[in-house]
Amino acid sequence: MSPLQVLLPAPPQSDSPTAAELVRLYGGPFSLPASVLYANFVASLDGVAVVGQSSGSTLSGRSQADRFVMGLLRAWAGAVVIGSGTLRASPGHVWSADHVFPAAAQAFRMLRQQLGLPQFPTLVVVSGSGKVDLDHPGLSRPALILTSKEGERHLGTATGHQVQAVGEGATLDANQIVAAVRRSGHKRILTEGGPTLLGQLLQAHQVQQMFLTVSPLLAGRTAEDARAGFVEGVDLLGEEQREWLSLLSAHHHKSHLFLRYLVNSGRL
Repeated sequence: MSPLQVLLPAPPQSDSPTAAELVRLYGGPFSLPASVLYANFVASLDGVAVVGQSSGSTLSGRSQADRFVMGLLRAWAGAVVIGSGTLRASPGHVWSADHVFPAAAQAFRMLRQQLGLPQFPTLVVVSGSGKVDLDHPGLSRPALILTSKEGERHLGTATGHQVQAVGEGATLDANQIVAAVRRSGHKRILTEGGPTLLGQLLQAHQVQQMFLTVSPLLAGRTAEDARAGFVEGVDLLGEEQREWLSLLSAHHHKSHLFLRYLVNSGRL
């Protein structure tokens, strides 16, 4: 893969550990704050982010640059948080950096060692019902499953995984979700959705940074298939304190755009 090209460089950042190969591929240095919750999504040019199973690959056209950025963001993460719907929609997937971009596996491992992180980020699955496929390949390593009291009873001991009840009903509180992940010792937290989970986290003002790949694809919508965007289930325009975003950096690879935003609470 050829390196990403810089359209808007990020503001100067303090020195941080990285690997030369990752700097080359990203088109410059990259770092994240010591404590941050950040989101990553890919969407079509007309705003579609969900088109069934393996949405990301479909929408990105299996862009190697998109997979590299996904891997880089996972390499920095202590934990990757997903909803149970994302788990179901991604059969065979494993939420690690080298899984999506194996060409940089050694550089990803080096970065995680420099950051004092274990080889793989902890997968956190959010499921109010507790109906989680424990045989999914993504759960082949110990994970954290956040659920309700009823979901906890449904899962039982969930051998090999840590199960925590963070609510009573099927809809879990976003603040409690983040608090539970932080109690588990994770400071840099990546969420890859789905759109409903991201909407809840944004509504609770828990997301500090947003990474968005804009694919040069028109997906369209029909009455039979409305096709979700990457934020669903909440009315953020109805919030008294709206979420405004400031563009931190922009890269491109061929016709794919890679945008990084700071999420600001309140008007710009």
